[in-house]
Amino acid sequence: MRRTTEHDERTIRYLLGDLPETEQTAVEQEYFVDQEKFEEVWATENDLVDSYVRGRLSRRERELFERNYLQSPKHRDRVAISRKLLEAADGQDAESGVEPRIIPPAESRLMKILNALRRPQFLLPATAFLLMLSALSWMALERSRLNEELGKARSQLSDQQRREREIEGQLRAEREQSGRLKSELDLLKETIAPKPPQSPPSIISFLLRSILAPRGASADQQQIPIPRGTDLVRLRMEVTKGDSRRFQASIRAVGGQRVWSRRSLSPGAGAITVNVPADKLPTEDYILTLSATNPTGETEEVNRYVFRVLR
Repeated sequence: MRRTTEHDERTIRYLLGDLPETEQTAVEQEYFVDQEKFEEVWATENDLVDSYVRGRLSRRERELFERNYLQSPKHRDRVAISRKLLEAADGQDAESGVEPRIIPPAESRLMKILNALRRPQFLLPATAFLLMLSALSWMALERSRLNEELGKARSQLSDQQRREREIEGQLRAEREQSGRLKSELDLLKETIAPKPPQSPPSIISFLLRSILAPRGASADQQQIPIPRGTDLVRLRMEVTKGDSRRFQASIRAVGGQRVWSRRSLSPGAGAITVNVPADKLPTEDYILTLSATNPTGETEEVNRYVFRVLR
């Protein structure tokens, strides 16, 4: 049997049951959702059955074919029909004195029989009709079987995708619930914690530039000098005016862990403003990620800001 590409080899191993379970699932998802590739699998299966009937498989391939492929009654019927069709066509070649030609493995059994039927000396009309009827019946049965397998594969894939969406929805709901509880806990701590009299905090403000700078804007890294004695660093990020989504922001050191985050942020005057304790920002390079919750409840990233703190 002709072996031309890794794609052919993989399909044959799948048909012989010689692939790991994970790869078998991948092949089914790849071929059974694409009609064109589905036709390629069908043609390869035709060649495989033809090679088995003609004794052209290697010893190991024949063992796999008989141990795995022939376990299915439909497959056994397919092999039996193929053997009868080939014997009838080859026998007629011998009776008519026509020298058998070498047929490439890629040529289907049905095409061989149909080509033979065009010869004037081929068969008597009644015999030719029966052979043609058998060939067409075999083709219809094969189409029906493969379409049934295609439907099952698509159904399984749809069920798997539905389960994945359900799990993703549950995880998203749990994350949102956890975030709300943490925000409420932080607010409660701030409310009940005794606050000694203190002077107004020292605050410095900066307007952050997005790393997705518009054409012509400077792409240099923004630097934020923080003087000694500063209590809070106020960072402003521009958003679309009228955007009513709930936002959240987090800051992490470049190549490091998160150092600060805040949820349930509301835009005001076309900007999101956050106050970050200055002691959370030692001299380092940082990335601030701004996200928002869309109407479907999913969290999506809005923008990123890169800046360097100088002390």
